Amino acid sequence: MKLITFIIAIAISTYTFGGEGHGHSHSNGHSHSHEKKEITKDKALVIAKQNIERLIKAKKIHTSWKGSKLDSSVKKKFNNKTEWLLTFSNEEGEKGKKLFIFLNLSGEFVAANFTGK
Repeated sequence: MKLITFIIAIAISTYTFGGEGHGHSHSNGHSHSHEKKEITKDKALVIAKQNIERLIKAKKIHTSWKGSKLDSSVKKKFNNKTEWLLTFSNEEGEKGKKLFIFLNLSGEFVAANFTGK
């Protein structure tokens, strides 16, 4: 009798927990993509300017960069990864006259420097 009860319990738990609809299914129209959407050139510019302000507040770059002008915004490949590269110019720059802001394609800050590398 204990064996029959055990077999029934196993069968019920397998059906209850292993049935359809209890897994990590995407067939119900729910999108669960782990890839982030690529941003536009305009959005990259907005994010780059926000990062310039953040770097100024953190005292990583001089306050004169607040008035810098965008020279270019292009997608460029670095180590098999494509990134946004936004170049700003500032004639009053102390460490350099050009500031390079690197963002991944979804708009996350990667780096900033005066060399472009």
